[in-house]
Amino acid sequence: MPTFKFLIAALLLLVVPANNVWAQNLTPYELVNTFIGTGNEGNCFPGAQAPFGMISISPNNTFDNYEDAASRPGYKYWRTEINGFGMTHFSGVGCHAMQDLQFLPVTGCLNKTPVNDKYAYYSKFSHQREKAMPGYYAVTLDDYGVDTKFTTTVHAGITELLFKEGKAAHLVFAPTNSANGIGDGSLHIDPNGMTISGWVSTGGFCWRDPKDRPYKLYFVACFNTSFSNYGVWKGSRQQAGQADVEGDDMAAFVSFGELKDKTVKMKMAISYVSINNAKENLEREIKHWDFDRIYESTKAQWADYLSRIRVTGGTEAERQTFYTAVYHNLLHPNIYNDVNGEYMGFDDKVHRVEAGRNQYANFSLWDTYRTSAALQAMIAPKEASDMIQSLLHDAEQGGAYPNWSMNNVEYGVMNGYSTFPFIATMYAMGAQNFDLQAVKEMMKRVSVKHIKCKGHHGWANVDDYMSLGYVPVDKYGHGASMTLEYCIDDFSIAQICKAAGDSAAYSYYTDRAQNFENLFDQETQMLRPRNTNGSFLSPFAPNSQKGFNEGNAEQYFWSVPHNIDCLTDLAGGKQRVEERLDRFTSQIKNGWAPDEPYYWLGNEPCFGSAYVYNYLGRAWKSQRLVRQIVNRFNNTPNGLPGDDDAGAMSALYVFSAIGLYPYIPGIGGFIITGPLFEKVEIKFANRKNITLNAQNACTANPYIRQITVNGKPYRSTWIELKQLKNGIPLHFVMDNEPQVHWGSRPADAPPSFY
Repeated sequence: MPTFKFLIAALLLLVVPANNVWAQNLTPYELVNTFIGTGNEGNCFPGAQAPFGMISISPNNTFDNYEDAASRPGYKYWRTEINGFGMTHFSGVGCHAMQDLQFLPVTGCLNKTPVNDKYAYYSKFSHQREKAMPGYYAVTLDDYGVDTKFTTTVHAGITELLFKEGKAAHLVFAPTNSANGIGDGSLHIDPNGMTISGWVSTGGFCWRDPKDRPYKLYFVACFNTSFSNYGVWKGSRQQAGQADVEGDDMAAFVSFGELKDKTVKMKMAISYVSINNAKENLEREIKHWDFDRIYESTKAQWADYLSRIRVTGGTEAERQTFYTAVYHNLLHPNIYNDVNGEYMGFDDKVHRVEAGRNQYANFSLWDTYRTSAALQAMIAPKEASDMIQSLLHDAEQGGAYPNWSMNNVEYGVMNGYSTFPFIATMYAMGAQNFDLQAVKEMMKRVSVKHIKCKGHHGWANVDDYMSLGYVPVDKYGHGASMTLEYCIDDFSIAQICKAAGDSAAYSYYTDRAQNFENLFDQETQMLRPRNTNGSFLSPFAPNSQKGFNEGNAEQYFWSVPHNIDCLTDLAGGKQRVEERLDRFTSQIKNGWAPDEPYYWLGNEPCFGSAYVYNYLGRAWKSQRLVRQIVNRFNNTPNGLPGDDDAGAMSALYVFSAIGLYPYIPGIGGFIITGPLFEKVEIKFANRKNITLNAQNACTANPYIRQITVNGKPYRSTWIELKQLKNGIPLHFVMDNEPQVHWGSRPADAPPSFY
């Protein structure tokens, strides 16, 4: 029989989401449901955060097993207990991360130590008494009789805690109960100033060891209510009246006496530089105790960002899914500098960001280069430009570009060197206010020699890649997928070199980008891992994961977005590739499926394969498949088919729903598949908007009957961004029957680059 947990999870698909909104004429802000992706898949958090904000206040649940994958985001919709609120979160990632500086309002006796014990203090809660919107989160802690609500600015937050039952009221700070615990730290209580401040050192990410590649986080919290008592825990020992504690086994509390229907307010701020900077962040961003005024200001910021892309038509549920997907792409990366411009660099020294810019952190680049990079560059080009400049700063301070970084630490958990397609795609899509020449020169420097970033990752096995034309699987277990990623990286470097006027480097990296050919095996007609001596890996099967990172040979076969024509020729021509793609997409897999020889929607390497039909003269098959993909998303907690990975999965939905997909990294253009919505408008800074009008657009009409531009038929399945940014709208007529001749000519196919 199914377990109770999974019965609850299944029921989530039938019940109305906690943030359900069915009224007509709702704004993009009102349509966001932050509970989407908090169910079985997604790993999203529902709490309060400003756009790209440093601080995010969100609840964490108790879990039966804290090593289980379900506990990674800290919150799952089907859980029934909250054990604290963290001040930092990383949305959608597949490992335990952040949830730093956890605290919880409690009532009654403090007779247990919360040090490394997530069950010491917790409360049941109900979704009926839980509410979340962008920049706002509220919930009732039933066991303690406390109503809580939170809102945030970029660096700071404010909470109102209504203690209702007349019991002794406390706030417990339990930093050891973050995602990975702490390696060290210090807490200080100032009863006269009604504040608590301190710092923690933590890290670990996928390894759950807070001393593995740690970062430091500082905070200050102040209250509008005097303390009736205060104290600390050192390990299991409580020390009432003690104001200071330090180490990796510490916690603290402040008490307010017996409160009935009384509200305690707390303001807090964080910094990765110092406690003094955290204090300055708080003083500058929250000068008063007016919760509603802070929330309205943050709400206005969210409304601005979310309104930069507008859709009309579709169902209310589809629009809710759409705007939540846009929302997820405005959470990360995060502003990393304080209000005074200081930030902690990759050399563990304090730096100051250039005036008018922000330094960003938390780059899940292997995931986000495929989708999020393009979306963020289009709707937030200033922020995207600062992200690129931030990555350059990281490389200058750390020795090389990071590949998968959290705060000022490189974890490098994925293969390839995805910084390059991330930057090149953002540049191609309009984020161009950064030091192009310096970025290009750093790309060249780290792509011909293995230089690590802060002691980790870098372009691993680059010597073999250059000499053999591939990464050998007998030296590196993910050699095949690494080779394919490096080809994409090379192609992306080439685009930046071209933009910077470096024609010799452009030619060199364009040639190197064809190295995928060295993996093609005529016998199996597959991209097959190879050994150092040139032999292909044996034994071998299409669903073999040997040589591939989070996937298999069949799933990675399509990972040559810059030169599908060459791949098609190698694999026997369009008809044979079409038959192969038909088999591959005959099943769509959600969740975790790295051993399945089918389209795996739940992970990034398969994203682009749905669009390959356009190269084969079968555009209608891509249109059908993309609509099937869109239908795998919905507006419930279980509404994402896999980890959101800092917005990557959500951005796939955005592009699939508007009918334009940025298939080729580093190229400013889209494969056209047809909109789900009657009208799509993307607002650009130059006020020349992208506009798509689609007659008959709806879920049941995935096929393009015709497209016209200025009254003239448009048959290509590819369109360049510069054409769209001219402000001339595309007019679609959609149909429920495939138009097999539309987009079928060789001239209609998207480009390949040799």
